[in-house]
Amino acid sequence: MQTDTDVAFRGDDAASELARLRKENRRLREDQRRLETLVEVTNDWVWEIDANGIYTFVSPRIRDFLGYEPEDALGKSPFDFMPPEEVARMRALFIPIVTARAPFKDVENVNVHKDGRRVVLETSGVPLFDEAGGYCGYRGVDRDVTMRKVAESERARMQEEIIRAQESTLEELETPLLPVAEGVLVMPLIGSVDKRRAARIVDALLAAVSTRAATFAIIDLTGLRAADHAVMGLLCEAVRGARLLGAEVLLTGVRSEVARTMVELELHGVRTLSTLARGITFALGAQRRR
Repeated sequence: MQTDTDVAFRGDDAASELARLRKENRRLREDQRRLETLVEVTNDWVWEIDANGIYTFVSPRIRDFLGYEPEDALGKSPFDFMPPEEVARMRALFIPIVTARAPFKDVENVNVHKDGRRVVLETSGVPLFDEAGGYCGYRGVDRDVTMRKVAESERARMQEEIIRAQESTLEELETPLLPVAEGVLVMPLIGSVDKRRAARIVDALLAAVSTRAATFAIIDLTGLRAADHAVMGLLCEAVRGARLLGAEVLLTGVRSEVARTMVELELHGVRTLSTLARGITFALGAQRRR
């Protein structure tokens, strides 16, 4: 038999449960407002896609990234905002990721802004599952890294220019040419010469003889540490090429081992002098007598 006391207890329980539910509802609304505020103020574009890869949620940050309103993206795929070549690349990249239901991080992809310009995004995401463990899509963020990529490209371009300038400087140091008088050039060879450097020497010498209309080209071997048959063979080509251009090549500072190599290569008719000073004196005297 139900008493007034039982009814009162049940009423108290119902009021308590109602108060708890109201409190829980307020908490949930506050959490939702907090989440919405966080999504709106973050620098990242927050999104969700369903199991078919279609946007079901897009934060307002898409306006800053791609120029579209959030509702413009709903019902569309991320691929709808990419150029065709990028769609093919990203599909190939994401098929194994989605198949494995795996998270991904910082995947760079190119998108097309509403105004037509290209935008580089960095995308990260995690898979979503329902209470039964069934796959139901991805939630993730995009970050605009366009300016960073532009800066990286500019740094790479500047680095390439620096490398080219250094290579040019090295070439000049490897093949120094000194015009000591009208029609007289001196190329002192210092250190070791390999086939690559010897080829540059030949090119530089013949180009200088041609452009300066030189009548004498002095190759000074005093500082040459080592040169094998292949290298000396290339130097012999320089001698023959200079002759065809109307210049006489003088070799100065020739050591005994270099002389033997010249004999073995049958390089005849090349004037050799013991020092660079004597070579310059000879060339200047020959110039005056002409």
